[in-house]
Amino acid sequence: MTEDHAGTPGSVLIVRSAFGELYELAWVRALHELATQVELFDTHSFIPANLAGRLEERYLAGPHVSKVNRLVVERVREMRPDVVLFYQGHHYHRETIARVAKLSFVVGAHCDDPFGRRDRREYRLLRTAFPEYQGYHVNRQCNVEEAMEYGIKHVRVLKTYYIPWLHHPCQLSAEERDVWGSDVVYAGHSEPDQRAECLARVVRAGLKCKIFGNRAGWKSVLPEDVYGAVRPIHFIKFSDCRKALCGSKIGACFFSKWNRDQYTHRSWEIPACGVFLLSERTPAMQEFYQEGKEAEFFDNADEFIDKARFYVRNDLARMRIAQAGHARVIESGNDIYARMKQWRNDVQEWREE
Repeated sequence: MTEDHAGTPGSVLIVRSAFGELYELAWVRALHELATQVELFDTHSFIPANLAGRLEERYLAGPHVSKVNRLVVERVREMRPDVVLFYQGHHYHRETIARVAKLSFVVGAHCDDPFGRRDRREYRLLRTAFPEYQGYHVNRQCNVEEAMEYGIKHVRVLKTYYIPWLHHPCQLSAEERDVWGSDVVYAGHSEPDQRAECLARVVRAGLKCKIFGNRAGWKSVLPEDVYGAVRPIHFIKFSDCRKALCGSKIGACFFSKWNRDQYTHRSWEIPACGVFLLSERTPAMQEFYQEGKEAEFFDNADEFIDKARFYVRNDLARMRIAQAGHARVIESGNDIYARMKQWRNDVQEWREE
């Protein structure tokens, strides 16, 4: 081992329960590039994509869910990794985590908020299993004490990140700009908050708006005329994220009230792509970016549309802030490599205790 890797876990098994490539798959690549032996156990690969499998994924019960609980223990017994990470371990019973903990050091991580949303079905098994975890990384400070109340001894915040091999400035071809070009872009889920009103104001101001996410969710909250102007709404491919951002003048950033977010992956991804960030104003964001110099913030739909209109029409002011925001985020250490170094160090410290 080099000095940089001394005292960190030698082998890691990451158990995948999340969807998308932003989480476990990116962790595997980053840890591998940081010279950590890492392997992925992909829970979803053992659950069929047919109706029966989708029902099992939804209700976290059935023969295939039972199967992955058995198989993960078998894989840990074969591999004997130093650390097993259950990322969003929605599929796993308390008994499974306890069995794995007898073989390896077991930790968990979650980017959402399973501690504040006790009504959510997908957290049912996870909350029951919390006491068996030997360490846990959460995404917000309020989760630390909440996680400890479940009996987890070691809990620390691990913030979101941008991914350097994905999030960087790029030039779009004329054909790509026809597909991805917009004045304002937002990629994310819908919630009953101000995001629908803000984006509706963009459309009604005559600006070009693109929305990516769950079609049914957005259709239910957008006015009919606005939905007609922005459709089709669909989930964006991981490989197309950069094009959607770089094709827009403004990247909008809203924070989940369900998850009690103060920042999110988009807080770093948008500036990392060299795109102007227009974000909800939170103490965390105000601490990180200089308002009016490295990013712009808003509290309500009126402030959002006023700033959107101004910066769409003022290229120099928008580009100056976008460039300063890009420099800030690149210098900041908010990329996935920095997060994985923290994760390794935290876990090793817990193991030594």
